[in-house]
Amino acid sequence: MADLLSKYHQKRDFSITGEPKGKAGKRKNTHLAFVIQKHGARRLHYDFRLELDGVMKSWAVTRGPSYDPTDKRLAVHVEDHPMEYNQFEGIIPDKQYGAGPVMIWDHGEWVPEEDPHESLKKGHLTFQMKGKRMHGRWHLVRMNTSEKRENWLLIKGDDEFVLKGGKNERFLDEENTSIISNRTLEEIKNNVTAKPQKETQTRAEAASTPVSDLIVTLQKKYPKPELAILAEFPPTAENWWHEIKYDGYRIMVFLENGHVILRTRSHQDWTHKFQAIANQLTKIKVKNAVLDGELCVLNEKGVTDFSALQDALSRGDSNQIGGWFFDLLHLNDEDYTQKPLSERKTVLRKLLRNKRLSLIHYSEHLESSPHLLKKACQIGAEGLVSKNKDSPYLFRRTHDWIKSKCGQEQEFVIGGFIPAKDHPEAVGSLLLGYYKQGKFLYAGKVGTGFGVELSKKIYQRLNSLRTNVSPFNGRVEKSRRAHYWVQPQIVCNVSFWEWTADQRIRHSSFKGLREDKAPTAVHQEIPEKPAVTVQKKSLKSNFRVEGVIITHPDREVFPGIGITKGDIATHYARVMPFILPFVENRLISLLRCTNTIEGQCFFQRNPMPGMGTDIIGKTITHQGSKHNYLYIDNAEGLLELVQMGTIEFHVWQSEVKNIGKPDQIIFDLDPGENVPFDAIKLAAEDIRRRLRQLDLESFPRLSGGKGIHVAVPLKPKHAWDEIKKFTQKFARRMERDMPDVYVATMAKTKRAGKIFIDYLRNDYSSTAIAPFSLRARRGAPVAMPLFWQELNAFDSAAAFNILNIRKKLNKATEEKIQDFFDSRQDLKFN
Repeated sequence: MADLLSKYHQKRDFSITGEPKGKAGKRKNTHLAFVIQKHGARRLHYDFRLELDGVMKSWAVTRGPSYDPTDKRLAVHVEDHPMEYNQFEGIIPDKQYGAGPVMIWDHGEWVPEEDPHESLKKGHLTFQMKGKRMHGRWHLVRMNTSEKRENWLLIKGDDEFVLKGGKNERFLDEENTSIISNRTLEEIKNNVTAKPQKETQTRAEAASTPVSDLIVTLQKKYPKPELAILAEFPPTAENWWHEIKYDGYRIMVFLENGHVILRTRSHQDWTHKFQAIANQLTKIKVKNAVLDGELCVLNEKGVTDFSALQDALSRGDSNQIGGWFFDLLHLNDEDYTQKPLSERKTVLRKLLRNKRLSLIHYSEHLESSPHLLKKACQIGAEGLVSKNKDSPYLFRRTHDWIKSKCGQEQEFVIGGFIPAKDHPEAVGSLLLGYYKQGKFLYAGKVGTGFGVELSKKIYQRLNSLRTNVSPFNGRVEKSRRAHYWVQPQIVCNVSFWEWTADQRIRHSSFKGLREDKAPTAVHQEIPEKPAVTVQKKSLKSNFRVEGVIITHPDREVFPGIGITKGDIATHYARVMPFILPFVENRLISLLRCTNTIEGQCFFQRNPMPGMGTDIIGKTITHQGSKHNYLYIDNAEGLLELVQMGTIEFHVWQSEVKNIGKPDQIIFDLDPGENVPFDAIKLAAEDIRRRLRQLDLESFPRLSGGKGIHVAVPLKPKHAWDEIKKFTQKFARRMERDMPDVYVATMAKTKRAGKIFIDYLRNDYSSTAIAPFSLRARRGAPVAMPLFWQELNAFDSAAAFNILNIRKKLNKATEEKIQDFFDSRQDLKFN
């Protein structure tokens, strides 16, 4: 141990410098300390020190830490320092090693994710930081260099603390004072006396700033929020109020004289994560108060969206997050919990009536009325929370609060995973569980709802938690593919259709990770049944969808995820207003599957005897030959095709009434092996830019497969051969400009590592997948039209599926479709 500090001692004259001499010590507790010292030496840098083996392992980070994972900072490994150095702030005299002022910029605890000795030996240390300015996951990665000095990279892990787009540099500029003396480096150099700390909390200071005795007392007095019982339907009595169920993070707010703490259900202090909201809450003019609410992000339809909330957190953009508050527990030294809800909300409304509080909202409520839940579901909400307006506030789950959902959704704990087939370091499915009477019970799998990039991130987190023993109590269904157990520490949110008789979830879709809930607090949520329920017709008999009889509705078409023929018919009925404009009155090619998508599937474009009465045949003469095709002109016709086993709808680029004049162009970007999806998105943007140079507007579509379609609406003025020549010339020009990126030839041998610009969709009788059509692929993906500004948010062409498509069936998507058809334009040939 004594040798660990030999280099440190050799470089310093302790009769001159005020730095501590120190010695290697023994670990005094289970927590490992870190300190970061901003050092104004010959070249400004940040000294990054981690406690290990009784000393501080040290790196000099040249430009300071970066919260942007893409901004890797050089960290030069230097000599170990003594533990006493953690307290050093002052000036190293001239002509001494490291001469210049030293500031304690941050300190706290660090937690290695694996054995730190082995990790340092391998050259990759991953750890969590819990400081006042440094938070979340970080990596130190050794570089392979031949230089004498040992160079590493300090890299931010991809989590909710990430800052991008220049925000990190602003963060370093703003956080320029000592956390112990509040002095700048220049003030330390000039021996300015330590200053009192600022009253306002910075983004990171809030994570661990000491709070007043009163706030500590209030947190003990109001220990946890009231929770709702899940029921199938909301109550209808007049003494009930109904609020929209928010899809966000539940938060309790503790206020005192301009100071604020935001606490999660699991008692985590998240003030630093929601600093913009915290800053506005301090403007509420109260002596002290305790509020209950939820922090959310609204989507384009004005409905709360959990995935958008997580995206805002990952960007460090708390200005996009709003707080909706629905209860008041304490105000100006008075306990409000025994007052009726009606009185609490009346006072709360007045308290939040401030136009300057742009991020703070009062949660409105509705009186009881018929079909209230149905109306909430129609606007895309998650459901309702109904509350007895005469009830007090209780710190437990109670029948005074009842939640009813649009579909089912709850938290689960991840107990294992199955790697993706095509990406060995990404998850393909998650094994889920919940706690019941102290036992961890298996609930089934989820294998949809996350794209490639997200599944890689989840894999990284789970891989560090792997264990050889199943965490589940009881039987887990066998998998044909290799699976790995993990310690049940990570909670996720999953939507699903129903619980099966053996207590497994069916038709599940991943929604996101939950950082605000303890795993042991996750239990099975079964809706309470009303006294009288409507009898549901068994799926084993035929049933009608929009008047069309669907036979064998319980036949499983997508093996492994339980999607049935009846589910497919329901999907097409649900998306009918959206898909019909793209398929009606156009010749159609169908992909039909006789049983499952893994069985016999085939394309069909010709009518045949016995088809439904709303399926129309049409004979077309082309180049002297007659051909029979089919099309539909209403919803019944489309559903009759679904009854025949149709999964996919591929349509012509012209309408039946003007068959020889296409009214749209489709560029299909088809990636070769190992082409990342980011490259396909860049290619789509490149096509858009080139088309704009020709005065043509375009619209992107996720194909539901591997690529992106770029659609160009046209006035039907030009013949097929003219359109084909234009698109061929366009694609070949792209190939000529960037031959290492693009190819305009179908030959598979020429497409490896490149993107095929498939212009052949624009030939006579060629088709392209219709927007909102299902794809006969794993996970039941759905083709989806987008706005250009949306495209960058997705990391897969199969981002939407039969389960999560529902949230996009809204007014904004209707406007998107109308915008496409209203944008038909002239094609000018050069």
